[in-house]
Amino acid sequence: MSIELKNISKSYGSCQILNHINLTIQTGELVALLGPSGSGKTSLLRVLAGLEYADEGSILFHGINLTDAPIKKRKAGFVFQHYALFNTMTIRENIAYGLKVKSRKFRPSKRAIHEKVDQLLHLVRLEPYGERYPSQLSGGQRQRVALARALAIEPHILLLDEPFGALDAKVRKELRQWLRQLHRQVKMTSLLVTHDQEEAFEVADRIVIINKGQIEQIGTPSQVYEKPVNSFVYDFIGHVNRVRGTIRDGQFINGNFKIPVENTGSTDGIAFIRPDQFSIKAANGHAANRAWPATITHIHPAGSVIRLELERQDDAQSIEVELTKREFSQLSLIKSQRVFLEPKQIKVFAADGL
Repeated sequence: MSIELKNISKSYGSCQILNHINLTIQTGELVALLGPSGSGKTSLLRVLAGLEYADEGSILFHGINLTDAPIKKRKAGFVFQHYALFNTMTIRENIAYGLKVKSRKFRPSKRAIHEKVDQLLHLVRLEPYGERYPSQLSGGQRQRVALARALAIEPHILLLDEPFGALDAKVRKELRQWLRQLHRQVKMTSLLVTHDQEEAFEVADRIVIINKGQIEQIGTPSQVYEKPVNSFVYDFIGHVNRVRGTIRDGQFINGNFKIPVENTGSTDGIAFIRPDQFSIKAANGHAANRAWPATITHIHPAGSVIRLELERQDDAQSIEVELTKREFSQLSLIKSQRVFLEPKQIKVFAADGL
């Protein structure tokens, strides 16, 4: 089931939440809507689901216009941050609920419902828990029940709104891996709303970056990370150091630091450098023309990388750097040591973001 959103706009009073959104999701694709709080992610999901209606634009499911269609005609499965399970029903009864409340004409037989629930319990790895109640399950298990209940009605599309937001970091990571594996099995067209970048990058086929009701960029996880189209995306995705300067005569200038840029005009500029895109040399060595003198103010040794906090000696700006443990060991760095920082890869945008 493919989904096509054409020129979707939505306002609440004088506040425009969605501004001419155009998006196509291919059949079987898992797309993540990623953006800061208040960017319009959930509003777009609700318009797609039929929980709200757009002020302008059209929604097509596999070429059929369902812009004004009610929820039941869209056949969407919902999974939300709060599981909304029935506490007085067993897990088996919760999963079967959507099938049992169908009209008599479309309701499966009791045997068919029982078999369907068995299949879903197996799919979400909860076979031993069918006769338990939600209160007897962990948060991660309850979220899997919510997903099984959404799949029970055999929806055409699956809509997930911050499904793991209420869980702790370890459980979220486990469920992200599980969701990706599950999607490979069921291959259902899915839209995931999240503000968790790691979650989006781990599970999605493509990522849609949305900000202030507008789409900033659409691409695969690697495309969005490696080739951000503007300063908002670069700043929003991952960790980054921002260095302000001036663009003049084809160069970005920050103090004595200069690098060539494509922009030949004269304007304020911002340079973005990822923490892992620095070379560090001891201060008693020879400084390159593009190096900043800095002092190490803090060392974070935990995890798979070593994180350093440094203060530039020329303008006191704080810089974050990441090194592998091997690089750190070879350099023998210590706190308060003076070094030279040289960006290996740098991206410059004009201050207006273009």
